[in-house]
Amino acid sequence: MVGAGLCLTFVVCFAGFGYVAWTWEQPGRALLAAVFAAGTIGGLLVWSLPTERIIRSRWREPFFLAWSLLDLALVASLVAIDGTIESPLALVFFVPVVFAAMSYPVPSVIVVGVLTVAVYLVLAVAEGDGVGPRVFFFSFALACTAVMSAWQARNHDRQRCELSRVSRADPLTKCLNRRGLRERADAELAHSLRHGMPFSVLVLDLDNFKQVNDSRGHSTGDAVLCRVVDCLGEVVRPSDAVGRLGGDEFAVLLPETSETEAAAVAARVTDALAADAPCSIGVASFPLDGNDLDSLLREADTRLYASRNGRGGRAVAHGERLSWATALAEAVDMRMDTSHEHSRAVAGYAVTIAAELDWDDEALGLLHLAGMLHDVGKVAVPDGILRKPGPLTEVEFDEVRRHSTIGAGLVARVEGLDPIVPWIRHSHEHFDGTGYPSGLRGEDIPLAARILLVADAFDAMTSDRPYRDALSHEEALRELEAHAGGQFDPRCVELLVGHVRAGAVRSG
Repeated sequence: MVGAGLCLTFVVCFAGFGYVAWTWEQPGRALLAAVFAAGTIGGLLVWSLPTERIIRSRWREPFFLAWSLLDLALVASLVAIDGTIESPLALVFFVPVVFAAMSYPVPSVIVVGVLTVAVYLVLAVAEGDGVGPRVFFFSFALACTAVMSAWQARNHDRQRCELSRVSRADPLTKCLNRRGLRERADAELAHSLRHGMPFSVLVLDLDNFKQVNDSRGHSTGDAVLCRVVDCLGEVVRPSDAVGRLGGDEFAVLLPETSETEAAAVAARVTDALAADAPCSIGVASFPLDGNDLDSLLREADTRLYASRNGRGGRAVAHGERLSWATALAEAVDMRMDTSHEHSRAVAGYAVTIAAELDWDDEALGLLHLAGMLHDVGKVAVPDGILRKPGPLTEVEFDEVRRHSTIGAGLVARVEGLDPIVPWIRHSHEHFDGTGYPSGLRGEDIPLAARILLVADAFDAMTSDRPYRDALSHEEALRELEAHAGGQFDPRCVELLVGHVRAGAVRSG
């Protein structure tokens, strides 16, 4: 449309130069030529703009509307310079209206149409003859063109909506196709990440469907696929989404559904389809099995075929947990507007302290996970608070205080991570009872949570933050020692201080 509009501009200006040359003996020709030249230069300027970027941005509609209004102003100038409302240049008033009908949304078309008629009438009144028969019929023709343009724009909007719907729907079963399923999954995963909610995916594959097609014909097979989608629609919730991945394979998106709840849904689906279309089902859940649709579908497929071959689901290994914990931690660190891997550093310092306390390997592995995930609840804290360069207000700090509880709630939904839930929930409790969320004191605070607080504070002090520059290691260690017994567990401070200073001595 930009290219078409520019070509139209250049053609009109070229014709305008011809009109000027043809009527050169009349007054104001030089000024008319200057206006046509300005229109040509304006077209060249638009040509030089990064139109692809503009069209894909939120400034698209203002850009096109401003372009039409500028064209309208140029046409009005041409008619006024030519000296009479009966000038043939007045016919150019139709051009912005028709151009708007080609791609503008209905509101913009209405604006352009109304303003075009209004500008023409203002010029007629300003000329002093009032609204005579010619002005009336010309403005009437303009108004009719504007109405038809708005009607055509409305038809375009409807066609675009229908094309959008068709492009996201499976033509046979009318459920979502792969494209529609991916767009819906991306939106749901973003919501789950922001609000700390679970998200699950079912993948189901019909058993022996090829035999149905071979023995009873493809029309019967198509009918079976449609019945499967109808049945799934009755079993799942209205907020869930059913999509066809291809052939006889389907997926169901289950927002705000944990792995245990998804397994219950899978059982209901299996029972509902058992008579007409027996199937095998695999289940995968965010964040345990992946943080995007592709990884969730792969894991669900793996479990589907394991189930079909008589093998149960697999246990979640520590390394696998760590992979998604790392992904979540990186997402949180990026939201805090820092290139420093804070979560990874906290996990490392925490494991260092616990190793000095002779924790076994399994406990150290869980503590490492807790360190990676200690700030995961900050996905629910607005960016404006996380990145604020100045002090927080009391209301903003209350918002931040929620993150340890939210993070614990998110981790609690992951099977196998129950031990670290209280560690994350209480990772901001102070040794003297002044912390949050429960105001626990001393030994009532889980030891792992006390370790995490010291590790978190040390790394926070030694890294740049929006509101201050990083402290040196020695300055941060002195701060920890100054608040040992108050904010921090003295034993944990002693172990971390000893380790860091011993490392400094060795490196020196």
